[in-house]
Amino acid sequence: MNNVTYKPVKKGIHVVAFRIALKKEKSNNPKKIEQGKCKLVKTVIAEETFDEWEAAYAWGDQFLV
Repeated sequence: MNNVTYKPVKKGIHVVAFRIALKKEKSNNPKKIEQGKCKLVKTVIAEETFDEWEAAYAWGDQFLV
């Protein structure tokens, strides 16, 4: 799953595209090693700063899946 965040900064709009994935961790208990917890892992795909909101939205739309 991909997500995009838009954050106003002093010199425009900073856009960050990132991917979220679930990662399963193994349990510390040897008898229940397959019953580990899942956690979210965020990976940044791309970052860019724009002057206009229209350009920021157009650039960010390519990462929304």
